[in-house]
Amino acid sequence: MEIQGPGGVSGPNRLEPHHVPLRGSDATGELGPIRDRVEISEQAKLLEKLSQIPAVRLDLIQELKRLIEAGEYETPEKVEVAVAKLLEEF
Repeated sequence: MEIQGPGGVSGPNRLEPHHVPLRGSDATGELGPIRDRVEISEQAKLLEKLSQIPAVRLDLIQELKRLIEAGEYETPEKVEVAVAKLLEEF
């Protein structure tokens, strides 16, 4: 038995690309090129927003909890700043 290559006796055939012109219809009814379109899901939009939220600083949260529990957080100066910011909102 004699083996004559991977494609048998004649060998593999050459692949020729088949070119098909892409055409679509625009608002005037004229034929024109087809345009690509991307649709982003609501889930993907939400994930993008979530990825932009800064990381939680647990050390800062723990320190603030400690200050609040010890009664050291609410100083007259901080209350004054909070009231001023609240008044700016209105």
